Amino acid sequence: RGVPALDCGGVAFRPGHRTVWGVQRNMRILDRSVYVGPSLYAHFPVIRLELDLGELEAWPTGRLGAGFVDALAAALPGLHEHGCSYREPGGFFRRMREDDGTWLGHVLEHVAIELQNMAGEEVTFGKTRAAGAPGVYTVVYEYAQRDEGIAAGELALKLLCSLLPAELQPADTVPADWSWDTARDEFIRYAQRRALGPSTSSLVKAAEKQDIPWLRLND
Repeated sequence: RGVPALDCGGVAFRPGHRTVWGVQRNMRILDRSVYVGPSLYAHFPVIRLELDLGELEAWPTGRLGAGFVDALAAALPGLHEHGCSYREPGGFFRRMREDDGTWLGHVLEHVAIELQNMAGEEVTFGKTRAAGAPGVYTVVYEYAQRDEGIAAGELALKLLCSLLPAELQPADTVPADWSWDTARDEFIRYAQRRALGPSTSSLVKAAEKQDIPWLRLND
């Protein structure tokens, strides 16, 4: 299902244009789809984001530098367990640091997954691919609970914007009173309120083992 563009600066821009009226094009989510069952991307529930990096297409993690990577590691220590293409702990950070590093669409994918893990979910799958237009990427990640998964993607965008060097942050990117610790804790509480109870969770897991589809009715 499509959604209005969500950007880290609060300003909408025309896709495909580098700048509009001299204003920097921000990193933003152009579209989002939620798949509750098998799809082109996976045989289990995933969320697909169409992410426009805007000016940040020219700023992979290698260029953003150690300060950005170290700050992300401090905010989400669990990312050390992400193996990425190296399939071993520390692999994701190795990928971010070596050569040019990786692009922020790939980073957002891992952050959205790790946020859900912090909230107690067991999700691991994600992939990011160029979507055709320069700077636009298809970001796909697994989710356990629909609303929690959507919130994870939105919080991931906000966190990455907050960690950008000051010269790359457009005005009003992150509110002056925004706190990562507070936002993280609020997300975890939200996810826990959305979590299935023990009995329901057992039924869902049993259904999944038998490839029986299920749908939550009280969203």
